[in-house]
Amino acid sequence: MPSTESPPLSRLNDLLACEGVAWGALALSVLVTLGLWRYSEADFAKRAEDRFHYRTEQEKQVLLDRMQDYELVLRGAAGLFSASDAVSRGEWRAYLKPLMLEISRPGILGTGFAEMVPAEQRVAHEQAMQREGFADYRITPVGERPLYSSIVYIEPFSGRNVRALGYDMFAEPVRREAMERARDSGLPALSGKVTLVQETDEAAQPGFLIYLPVYRSSLPVSSVAERRQALFGFVYSPFRAHDLMNEVFKDPGREVEIELFDARPTPASLLFSSEDRARQARHVTEIPLEIGGHLWTARFHSSRRFEENTASAQPQMILLGGLGLDLMFFAVLYTNARHRRKMSEATLKLEESRDSFKTLVENVPGTVFRVSLKSPWSVTHLSHGIEALTGEPCERYLSGELSYVLLIHPEDRASVRESLAKAVAERTAYSIEYRINTADGRTRWVSERGCVSYDKEGQAQWLDGVILDITDRKLAEAAIRDLAFYDPLTKLPNRRLLFDRLEQQLLASSRSGRFGALLFIDMDNFKAINDSLGHQVGDQLLIEVAQRLRAAVREKDSVARLGGDEFVILLEDLGDDSCEASRAAGQVSQKILNLLNQTYRLSGYLCASTPSIGVTVFCGHVERCNELIRQADQAMYRAKAGGRNQVCFFEEA
Repeated sequence: MPSTESPPLSRLNDLLACEGVAWGALALSVLVTLGLWRYSEADFAKRAEDRFHYRTEQEKQVLLDRMQDYELVLRGAAGLFSASDAVSRGEWRAYLKPLMLEISRPGILGTGFAEMVPAEQRVAHEQAMQREGFADYRITPVGERPLYSSIVYIEPFSGRNVRALGYDMFAEPVRREAMERARDSGLPALSGKVTLVQETDEAAQPGFLIYLPVYRSSLPVSSVAERRQALFGFVYSPFRAHDLMNEVFKDPGREVEIELFDARPTPASLLFSSEDRARQARHVTEIPLEIGGHLWTARFHSSRRFEENTASAQPQMILLGGLGLDLMFFAVLYTNARHRRKMSEATLKLEESRDSFKTLVENVPGTVFRVSLKSPWSVTHLSHGIEALTGEPCERYLSGELSYVLLIHPEDRASVRESLAKAVAERTAYSIEYRINTADGRTRWVSERGCVSYDKEGQAQWLDGVILDITDRKLAEAAIRDLAFYDPLTKLPNRRLLFDRLEQQLLASSRSGRFGALLFIDMDNFKAINDSLGHQVGDQLLIEVAQRLRAAVREKDSVARLGGDEFVILLEDLGDDSCEASRAAGQVSQKILNLLNQTYRLSGYLCASTPSIGVTVFCGHVERCNELIRQADQAMYRAKAGGRNQVCFFEEA
C-alpha cells in the first residue's frame, strides 16, 4: 500500500528515527538545564539580599524612632525649666511620674537634672542639699576643679539611680565632650561609650547618655559665647546599652541580628550584640547612624531563621530534576528511534479508539469514563477532563500506570465501594459524592454518577459514568457555616458558637462536678483609639487582642468575640471546688491583664488599651448561659467603675 504521508511528515519521521537526533537533543537540554540552574541560584540570592536590606532598614528606623522618643522626653523636661524660674524636686517628680516612662518608653534608666556649680559655690551648694535631707551629700569625685556639674534630680529616685546623686559628670572626659557639644549647640548630644555610675560589679553593661542644655531664661543664647555664659545645667537620661537594645530589638523571631558600635566597629567599642556569640552570617551590612551629633555604626547580619527562610532547594531541584528529565527525554527519543514503526501502529489504534467515543463525550462536562468490571478492571475510555480534575493526563490511567481508585480519599473509599456494589446487585444507577487527592497534593470534592451495562447472560460488563468537580460548591457551603459561627474579623467563635460550647461545658460540668469560669473582657479606651486613629487601626487592635487572648489560655479553653471590643473566655476544668477554680481563674485573668497592658504598634502608631475583666465561676446547670454572661458582665462593669485595668469577680451580694 503506498504511503499517504505528506513530505514534511515523512521527513519528521526520518528525523525521529535517527539516533543522532536523540544525542543532540540531550546535549541541548543539558545546556538549557544548566542555564536555568544558574539563573535560579542568582535569582534566589538576589531576592534574599533585597529582603535582607529591607529588614535592616526597618530595624534601623525602629532604633532611630526610639532614640528620637527619648530626645522628646528631654525636650519636655527642659521645657519645665523654661516655664519656671525655679523647679523644685517635687515639681520635677510630679512632672515625670505621670509620663510612666518605664512603660511608655521602656529601656530608659531614668531622667535627671545636673546643675552647673562654680568652684566658689560648691560648699554652699552641698550645704543646701544637706538641708534638704541628704545628710551625706557630696559632689563626687572629690577634688578641686573650676566648674562642677552635680546631679541633683533623677527620677525614679530608687535602686541604681540613688548612686548617681551628686555625681560630677563634667569631670569625666567622655561625658564632658558630649555636655560641651550640647552646651555650644543647644541641641541634644549623645555621649560615647561609658560605664554608668549606676553600674555595680555584677552584670555590668556598657552605657551612654543623652544631654540637653538648660539655659537661664534671663540671658541671651544666640551665640556660642552667650550659651556658655547662660548655661544653668543639663537635663539628661542614662541608658544601659543591653537593657535598652534588648527592649528595642526584643522580637525573638527576628530575621536580622545587630551589633552596635560606638563610632568605628572595633571589639572595644561594642555597645550591644543581639547574639551571644559571633558567627559567619550569609548577609552582612554596616550602616552609620548619627544620633545626637554622635556617630554609631550598626552592623546588621542575617539571623539563622532568615537564612533558613530564604534558603531554597529549588535550584538543586531544577538541576537534578532537569538532568533527570533530560535523560528521560533522551531515553524516549532513543527508544522512539528504534521502535518508530511499532509506536505508529499503536498511535493509529489509539486514534481509532478515541474516535469511537468522540460522539459520546463531545458535549459532556466533567470526566466521562468506561471501566471493565471484569478483572483486571481496566479503563477502556477516559476523557481529557481527568487531567484538569486530578493533574494527571488520561494516558497514565488508560495505560494502567495510575489507578484512579488510589486517588480517592482513604476515608471515602469504603462508601464508594459500597455504592458501586449496591448498584451492581440491584441493577440501578448510583450517585455519590466523595473526595480525591490530586497530583499537586490538594483535596477536591467530586460527584460521580453512573450505571452498569450487562451482557445477555446478565453478567456485569461495563461501568459507564461521569465525574464532576463540585469543590467550589463544597467550599461555599463551608464558608456559609463559618460565617454562621465565627467572627469574620478576628476568626474567633461568635456569640452563637460560644453559647453552644458553654451549654456543652455546663452539661460536662454537671456530670463531672468540676468547676469552670467565664471571663468577660472589655477594652478600655478602645473607642478613643478607633475614633482618633481610624477604624483600620481599631480593627488591627482587635485582631492583636484576639491573638494575645489565644496565647494566654489553654488549647481546650474557648475565646470568643461578642461584638465591638467585648470578648468572652470560657475556662474549663478548673478544680473540684469554687475556691480552687476562683484561684485558677484569677491567675489566668492576671496573665491576660499583663499581656493586654503591653503597648500595641499599629500602622506606625504606638497605642495602649487596657482591659477591664469580670469573672464568674460556675459548676453544672445551677445558672443558665444568659445568666452566666450577665454575671461576668456585671463584674466587668464593677472593674470599670473601680478605675479600669483590673479584675473583679462576681459577687451575689
